[in-house]
Amino acid sequence: MDTAECYGAVRARMIEFAATLSEQQADAPVPALPAWTVRETYAHLAGLCTEVVDGVVAGPATDDDTARQVRDRAERGLGEICAEWAAHAAEVGALIGSPKGYRYNLLVQDAWNHEQDVLGALGRPQAREDATTPVVAAALADTFARSWKKFELSPAIRIETPTAEWTLGVGEPVATLRTSDFDLVRLLIGRRTLDEIQTMDWTGTPGVVVDRLHYFPPPAASLGE
Repeated sequence: MDTAECYGAVRARMIEFAATLSEQQADAPVPALPAWTVRETYAHLAGLCTEVVDGVVAGPATDDDTARQVRDRAERGLGEICAEWAAHAAEVGALIGSPKGYRYNLLVQDAWNHEQDVLGALGRPQAREDATTPVVAAALADTFARSWKKFELSPAIRIETPTAEWTLGVGEPVATLRTSDFDLVRLLIGRRTLDEIQTMDWTGTPGVVVDRLHYFPPPAASLGE
């Protein structure tokens, strides 16, 4: 499965899932995203998709971008929001699957993580063993590896999952983290507290590296995943 197929699979099952939700469930808060409800999470995903296709957003979305995406869809129901998201399926798939598709990896990671956020908020099983999970893990870990190499960050660490291995940083790794693909993604995107990161399966001492292992600020309290 490549990243374009991964994004398509996540979008399809999120849209299918949305059709089963009551109004009360659509209005439920999402603990991983304190400012958003389930419906607003979908509004962001549909809005980001539209804005990427229209050229409004060309890089990582800012807080102003995501706020606009949610605000512009404040009067729409979940079904209408999902219809908008589905309408751009072919265009977004072509962008992600293009020779420079790596530029759109954040779309894939964003959709997959928000799916887990929504499922967790509603007490539903998350995609721990799904075929999309190692695809997202590889894309996100590769992003971190490239960034750490570019900025010559040290000390280095090694990460091992059942499907792949990565070295982040320069020099000899001072610690190795062994974890699942699912937990690696949730860690790197910023869904694990600092205490949870420290108590994962480490060999060696990660030290200050823990503070660099999240794309977004870690939550103050555990999400209980």
